[in-house]
Amino acid sequence: MEILTIDGLCKNFFLHNAQKEIRSCQNIRLTLEEGEFIGIVGLSGAGKSTLIRCINLLERPDEGTVRVDGVELTALGACALNRERRKIGMIFQQFNLFATRTVLDNVAYPLRFSGMSRRDIREKAESLLRYVELEDKRDAYPSQLSGGQKQRVAIARALACDPKVLLCDEATSALDPQTTASILQLIQRLNREMGITVVMITHQMQVVKEACHRVAVMENGRVVEEGDVFSIF
Repeated sequence: MEILTIDGLCKNFFLHNAQKEIRSCQNIRLTLEEGEFIGIVGLSGAGKSTLIRCINLLERPDEGTVRVDGVELTALGACALNRERRKIGMIFQQFNLFATRTVLDNVAYPLRFSGMSRRDIREKAESLLRYVELEDKRDAYPSQLSGGQKQRVAIARALACDPKVLLCDEATSALDPQTTASILQLIQRLNREMGITVVMITHQMQVVKEACHRVAVMENGRVVEEGDVFSIF
């Protein structure tokens, strides 16, 4: 079953200082099946991060459509889009945790307007911390955690709304090799056990080799090659 369809996506930026238009994404077409794990690779400036931000409409495409679970996100207004975004989780290179909130509160944060009771929100956040093996850090603050622990908290938070798609924007780039391996194993486990489709932006070829089912290569804003990992490498 198709879970994510990107059709003819284009995104341009105009640099006023240089009076120059940058074509960050050009006519991107990708289709992902439910439960797939795809890596998107390319040199710096190839358009990878812009593409991933267009998937959840943090950046609105200039042209083309994005469908998640059969719903065209690019056709939705603000309120409907916010509801549909719950199907998409996202983790970042720099974790983006709230420094003044505990680990438990960080994980619970996306559920604050879910209609769930405080008790249910707490129980769900605690269960997610158990899943990422950080239940003993529930009352700690981000400043007290290692980089790998912060990323585990970010993953738990991304899972709070039961997403169908998880977007990873250079999620392992700030981590040492051993920690990268453990985070990859965690993401592979949730992909396998929960059936979540994973889109991983990375410049680390070893990450793609170890974790991904498919890979798309971007160059100058275009997908120039796409297929299974073995064939592309």
